[in-house]
Amino acid sequence: MSTLTQRIVSEIEAAPEPVQAEVLDFVLFIKARAGTTPVLGSPGRIRRTPGVCGGEACVGMTRIAVWMLEEARRAGVGDLELLKDYPGLSVFDLESAWQYVEDHHQEIEDAIRRNQTD
Repeated sequence: MSTLTQRIVSEIEAAPEPVQAEVLDFVLFIKARAGTTPVLGSPGRIRRTPGVCGGEACVGMTRIAVWMLEEARRAGVGDLELLKDYPGLSVFDLESAWQYVEDHHQEIEDAIRRNQTD
């Protein structure tokens, strides 16, 4: 194991578990960007659960609906601000949400429209 790898492992092991989870999400995000791992399409990142947020697509095991994130983005809220507002989300979660919006454009449009009239 290289000196750099040993240092990385040591620093990660010394970090609190939530920080370790963020590091893992970041590494997976970077790998996906490099095209080495199909992370964005990984099952389970965006879920639809009957009885949770009206069955809308949500990020992971949260009650944060993808349409809400997209509506905030359209209102000018950037990714960094979203991550600050939703500390349980990671960069990977947002990338998955944005990919979902792209892949399910009409569903998201319909959800935004439905929730604007409610």
